[in-house]
Amino acid sequence: MHASIDRPRVQSSFWALPARGLERNWRSQWNRLVDQFADSDPLTLYQAVEEGVPASTVVLLSKAFGEPALQVLDMLGLPETTYRRKAEAGEALPEVAAHRAIALMRVVARLRQLLAESGDAERTQDFDLEGWFSAWIKEPLPELGGATPAALLRNPEGQRVIDTLLERMRGGLPA
Repeated sequence: MHASIDRPRVQSSFWALPARGLERNWRSQWNRLVDQFADSDPLTLYQAVEEGVPASTVVLLSKAFGEPALQVLDMLGLPETTYRRKAEAGEALPEVAAHRAIALMRVVARLRQLLAESGDAERTQDFDLEGWFSAWIKEPLPELGGATPAALLRNPEGQRVIDTLLERMRGGLPA
């Protein structure tokens, strides 16, 4: 007998996103998740992905980046009908879209860490990281051969390119 390959219904302690009312309380949930990404070891993140990324994560990304949900769905490569079906059923995002959502949150967590390490807390405390990220992720960059960071986050090799770019940003090299 074969085990089911359906993605599980989600409500783990890692994700712990409310089924309703996320639109009102999104900032605290967003900050909690980004902090978890920054503080978690790779095995914990692997397990979080295996548990399933809640469809409600799309709402969180939309609110954090100030982008319409449809634009977030486009970044994730997820059709609106699939998203709606998953969200209504309380199910996890499809695996490919989940990995892309994780990649977006990992980059924000990494950028937040770079800001904290910059040593100028006064200048960075009012910096709108999510607003900056929302513009940066869609900007064609010469370092990426004219591609956008969002395009590269669509697969693991592109995600490694973005990781390298973030490392260069930490060193003060142009990004």
